[in-house]
Amino acid sequence: MAITVIQDNEYSKVYFDTDLQAGIIDWKDKKLPSEEYRAAFEKLIEYTKGKNIFVNYLADTRLQSVVSPEDRKWFQENIIPEAIKHGLQRGAVVISGNAFKKYYMNMIIRGSKMFPIEIKMFDNLDKARKWLKSFE
Repeated sequence: MAITVIQDNEYSKVYFDTDLQAGIIDWKDKKLPSEEYRAAFEKLIEYTKGKNIFVNYLADTRLQSVVSPEDRKWFQENIIPEAIKHGLQRGAVVISGNAFKKYYMNMIIRGSKMFPIEIKMFDNLDKARKWLKSFE
């Protein structure tokens, strides 16, 4: 597995896995300020610009704190379209049973239907990785 770490701070680890052709964000167990939420995605997008490598996205949100409606909307209106420009085709998100996270993800999935990508939720990382690998 060839990993390039883009950012690793108290809020998230952002990295790229060339074997999965995936930009990955592992959210950490910390109250997540809006600027840190947005910066993680912006750094991932910046890393993939012009490289034609960003086919998959994988997020582990099991430790992520609640995301505001404004940030969810920003993600849908800015990050998804920008990632698609760089080749994004699908996203896998690992979530816990938390009702707020399920609501957040369902809103993103519902909003992403206007885009040519598929987003699925998983209860563990291995299932998410296996699903992404199935498209090779």
